[in-house]
Amino acid sequence: MKTAFKTAAAVLSAALASAACAQGLLGNAGLQETGSNGILAVVEDRVITRDEVMREVAPFIPQIRQKSLSEFEFNKRVGDYIREIVQNMVDRELIVKEFRDKGMTIPQSFLDSHFEDYIKKEFNGDRAEFIKFVQAQGKTIKQFRQDQEKDLIVGYMQSNKRQTVAEISPKKIKDYYEANKSKWYTPASAKISLITLKTGRTATLEENRKLAKEIVAKYNAGEKFSDLARKYSKDDSSAKGGEWGWYKKGELNPLLDKQAFSIEAGKITEPVEIGDMIFILKVEEKKPDGISPIDDVREQIEWTIAEQNGRETYNKWVEGLRKKAFIKYYK
Repeated sequence: MKTAFKTAAAVLSAALASAACAQGLLGNAGLQETGSNGILAVVEDRVITRDEVMREVAPFIPQIRQKSLSEFEFNKRVGDYIREIVQNMVDRELIVKEFRDKGMTIPQSFLDSHFEDYIKKEFNGDRAEFIKFVQAQGKTIKQFRQDQEKDLIVGYMQSNKRQTVAEISPKKIKDYYEANKSKWYTPASAKISLITLKTGRTATLEENRKLAKEIVAKYNAGEKFSDLARKYSKDDSSAKGGEWGWYKKGELNPLLDKQAFSIEAGKITEPVEIGDMIFILKVEEKKPDGISPIDDVREQIEWTIAEQNGRETYNKWVEGLRKKAFIKYYK
């Protein structure tokens, strides 16, 4: 983390210029040079500093470096990320202000419980490790808790702007389905069960070939495939009667795939040798390829539309908060 932090500090000055000039960050706000105090933005009475942003950027510097093909691209990526962080910080302050201006609060008991749950989940209840983590971020416990409260407020306000599934009309769902039919294409699939015979200390390949023929004969004589799998199969699915579940065409080993999609449901294959193993496959059910019916994908469509509408509503709402607030960005 220390190395990443130093690296971020080294590139921050060069990247800030491109970040500040990037479309959308400055808008109509006044543009001034960052002073010795290292201020990157002011939103209402909240100052966003260079150090704050650097702490957010530092952990991602190695990842950004790895994805960059040149120093120019690296600086641009860092600049873009800085721009995103600064804007997110500005928006968070505006959302929190809106929440409080409406007279809303989060009960202290809920905040306390959330704080304790965080320590238990992230640090196994080790408060000493948690304190080290907070100090490494350059924060006090009070500041950390304030950030937690702000994150909860933002999450609450965002959820209020999302459209619920119940508000989406059947017509919208049908229109989305018709306009995106290619998304609902599914290849042929088969629900299969397998009996696996493995060559090793207990059986040679030739012995397994003989056993496989006997198993097929027993199945054809009326024994249940699941019972035969429990008795003879040597893989983890044997306890479940050889059930492997559903597979789309092309997902299985090519030899098994060819067999699975060339026989009818309810049938078994002849023994299939792959390396030193022998498989007997049963197709339990089959589904043809094609476009999934709307009822099969209705829930997915509902959530997709709700997410899209919610994002649009949220963005418009935040843009309105920006327009009526005092915001100044620095480069």
